[in-house]
Amino acid sequence: MEDALFSRDEKALDSLMTVVVVGGGPTGVEMSGAIADMRRFVLPKDYPELDFSKMKIYLLEGSPRTLAAMSPKSSQDSLEYLQKLKVIVMTQTIVKNYDGKTVTMQDGNTISSSLVIWAAGIKGNIPGGIDKNVIVKGNRIKVDRFNRVAGFENIYAIGDVAYMETEKYPHGHPQLAAVAIAQGKVLAANLCKMQKKVSPLKAFEYDDKGTMATVGRNLAVVDIPKPRLHVKGFLAWLIWMGLHLFLLLGVKNRMAVFFNWIYNYITYDQNLRLIFRNLKRPEKPLE
Repeated sequence: MEDALFSRDEKALDSLMTVVVVGGGPTGVEMSGAIADMRRFVLPKDYPELDFSKMKIYLLEGSPRTLAAMSPKSSQDSLEYLQKLKVIVMTQTIVKNYDGKTVTMQDGNTISSSLVIWAAGIKGNIPGGIDKNVIVKGNRIKVDRFNRVAGFENIYAIGDVAYMETEKYPHGHPQLAAVAIAQGKVLAANLCKMQKKVSPLKAFEYDDKGTMATVGRNLAVVDIPKPRLHVKGFLAWLIWMGLHLFLLLGVKNRMAVFFNWIYNYITYDQNLRLIFRNLKRPEKPLE
């Protein structure tokens, strides 16, 4: 947006005001919705010289639907919410290349954009010495039910870098913080048992307590597996906000965030703003 203020070329301005988010999972959907809300409420105040009706937001997803890991209802609701926010959603679209100016899709179509946000998954950082035969797609390391790296007796991997096949998750667990935390707790308990020479060790089994994603102001989707429940809209948004507030450490932090949220909700604005103006220099130096 800073560069767009000084752009005099129509094509360059269009590129600067086009944002492409790659990946239609929870991160990509939430990011697209947040930027769409910024386009409506925040950016016009920060940059009144720009016409934000010309700003375009694309969400590119390789699978047939957004939020593919959630229920079909959540996928459909999220799509409707994004379209309501005027986000251009393109499913079954795989990004092949980005050179800093142009996004090229696998089908040959292109989008001119100066800003691409990657939300289509992550790649593990594998340390040296790990047998390549135990490394699977996404640079994840094969582990057993105790998070022990295949081929080793005393090396463990948890979280995004660990690939564990179970009956419930034959293709590995989702790369979520909740999975990493749960694996960490089980592994810590098992290490204590091993130190005390207590058996048997506990095999890891992930208990999915639910999945949620916020799309924008008053718009969210929540899937709860037990009891099987789908919530959308304002109520789902309140659940999402409440859970994230509860997960913050310390009462002081919760209160600060809570009042900041109230201010943002009432004023449709952020409470911090720093604007630089391109003021013309005086012809003569000031006395």
